[in-house]
Amino acid sequence: MTGILAMIVYLGCYTDAANTNGLHCLELDAATGAMKVVASYPVQAATYQALSSDGATLYSCVRGGLASFAASGAALSEKGRVDLGGTPCHVSLSADGRSVFWADYGKARAGSVEVRDGAFGNGASYRHSGDGPNKPRQAKAHCHQAIPTPDGAGFCVVDLGMDAIVTYPKGDVFATKPAGAGPRHALFHPNGRLAFVLFELGNKLGSYAWDPARGFSPLDMAETLPPGDTGRGYDGDLAAAIRLSPDMKRVIVSNRGENSLVSYDYDEATGRLSQKARSPLPGSWPRDFIFVDDTLALVALERSGKVVSLRYNPVAGSFGVVGELGGFFRPVALTRAK
Repeated sequence: MTGILAMIVYLGCYTDAANTNGLHCLELDAATGAMKVVASYPVQAATYQALSSDGATLYSCVRGGLASFAASGAALSEKGRVDLGGTPCHVSLSADGRSVFWADYGKARAGSVEVRDGAFGNGASYRHSGDGPNKPRQAKAHCHQAIPTPDGAGFCVVDLGMDAIVTYPKGDVFATKPAGAGPRHALFHPNGRLAFVLFELGNKLGSYAWDPARGFSPLDMAETLPPGDTGRGYDGDLAAAIRLSPDMKRVIVSNRGENSLVSYDYDEATGRLSQKARSPLPGSWPRDFIFVDDTLALVALERSGKVVSLRYNPVAGSFGVVGELGGFFRPVALTRAK
């Protein structure tokens, strides 16, 4: 599989006593979609990763906090760790690469840590309190994601339990609606003025105007499930991941339970959303997906224990299966190496 069309993808997984390798390196053939494991590492609870802009440092959630790894293709060597008093579910990097942002779902905490060449420095953390009407999932606050704001002034935390997005360091709270929909992940458009929010519990996709002074202003809302399908609770339908297509013309989300990817056209000026295509997936619980080039995507199917490669049709907005690789324990996060 080696050659100019081969690329490396980092796969993050949950771990347990019998499955101790939480980080895997996959070699992917971009022409065929075929994959193979070329390296595995005993990293516990590697449920999300972020790669530095030069590709030389991989940051990962680990049990107890965050770890950094020197990355050279499939070769990873640990550079540093920081104890955060919990196990984060999400990590991201500031645009200048000088800070990592993290969110801890179970501890209802989020924060930032200074980094330099993989070494962790000073940090700040914030604890959320509050709840929402959709019990038991919203019995307390749950920080689900932390991402930098487009202006570079701070970061925002998406809190599923509070039905809110909180921006730091100011601490401004923006309530999301409808109540009980449970926001999971947000995504900023490269123009810095438009944002999308995916709601896990309500299976909805929202578009918002973003302004550093005013925060998030709602524009439009769309359903992620087919008409008449309202979801079936925690073990039913739950929206999971959100990405922009490589040409930036569509926003795409994954649905667990229904096990699909759904693409939407959007108007960059008004935020108006229009569903374009719904693509079924050959497995259960699509936790994460990424594009690795203009037409090739990978999806991690957590309950099926496999990664599937998909060919994207930019005209139709749909996906077709071209390959798969199984044998993983709860695969949940994908990051392409550089």
